[in-house]
Amino acid sequence: MDLYHFIDRELDSQESRLVFLDIDTQIDFMMPHGKLYLEESRHIVGNLHRLLEFALIRGILIVQTADTHTVDDPEFSTFGFPPHCIAGSEGWQRIQETNLIPDRVIKNCGAERLERDSNISSRTVGEERVILVEKPSFSIGSNPAALELINSLRPCHFIAFGVATEGCVRKSILSLRSLGFEVSVVVDAVAAGRIKAGEAALDEFASLGVRPILTEHIYSVGSLASLPLTC
Repeated sequence: MDLYHFIDRELDSQESRLVFLDIDTQIDFMMPHGKLYLEESRHIVGNLHRLLEFALIRGILIVQTADTHTVDDPEFSTFGFPPHCIAGSEGWQRIQETNLIPDRVIKNCGAERLERDSNISSRTVGEERVILVEKPSFSIGSNPAALELINSLRPCHFIAFGVATEGCVRKSILSLRSLGFEVSVVVDAVAAGRIKAGEAALDEFASLGVRPILTEHIYSVGSLASLPLTC
């Protein structure tokens, strides 16, 4: 396949679809008063808005993940994080530029609830344009119901962006690749908490066949023909 036309192929194919994956663009990570503010995230806000605007105009499915914790979540002590993204709190909300109204919310749930909800897969592919996935840990796959959602979208190509490059972005991309999905990462729409760790994550993505692309390449070419890679 000509890599310069891979997104056009996904848009035009009846056998595949594009899914934009907006990872954890929440106030606690992206605003200066947030509990785990990533300073570098200020540079990507405009591109996040442009990517979501493009997806909405083109009718591309948007899956937004939300880091979702309880007040006493053991993750805080395990990893030394301050309490953040407490469900329903201001910090849990998305920033203005990415705050879309979801057609459906995939709540945090365990295996027992998932077994009772036998209609998850049949409800996933339809007229929905924005799906919000709550997740209790780094990866989108940490919510069992999210795995049901992901698998119901096969075959598809994920376009990933958000925060943090070396954290939830990395874990989610690794999860998707382990499941056999094609993934591209928008390198000017991700932000790291630690610069060197973020750079190492991008190198790791490349080694796993994750394609690096730029917001401008997606947004400016209209038909997405001849979409170049960044390297």
